[in-house]
Amino acid sequence: MTHAIIWFDVPAEDLDRAAEFYSTVFDTELQEASDTDEPYLMFAVEEGEVGGGLFEAGEMTFGGGDTVSFDPGETGPTVYLTVTDAMSDALDRVRSAGGEILVGAEDIEGESMVYAIVRDTEGNRIGLMGDH
Repeated sequence: MTHAIIWFDVPAEDLDRAAEFYSTVFDTELQEASDTDEPYLMFAVEEGEVGGGLFEAGEMTFGGGDTVSFDPGETGPTVYLTVTDAMSDALDRVRSAGGEILVGAEDIEGESMVYAIVRDTEGNRIGLMGDH
């Protein structure tokens, strides 16, 4: 197994607001999926990389008839996303995009990386990892 995480979904009460937040924080353009009935905005990734996207919160019924509720929140697992520049710059962008810093940049013992935990504009808890 190359990666334990292969995909992530981030529910959003306001898809446009969430798209603006993630586009600003990660300095990237999200791509609209063309193979879904509902709006789904994907992070651009290269072949073999971990991917994910944003979708409108609420109940979703799958092809087999199973229905699951997806609501933004700060409980449950935390997904950590890579920051490609200085963590302090990323945290500044979190604030300017309307997010909240829950845990500021912390050193990872024995590593040259730092992590932080933020709350996005939808109330989701998201982790960030990157360089000082």
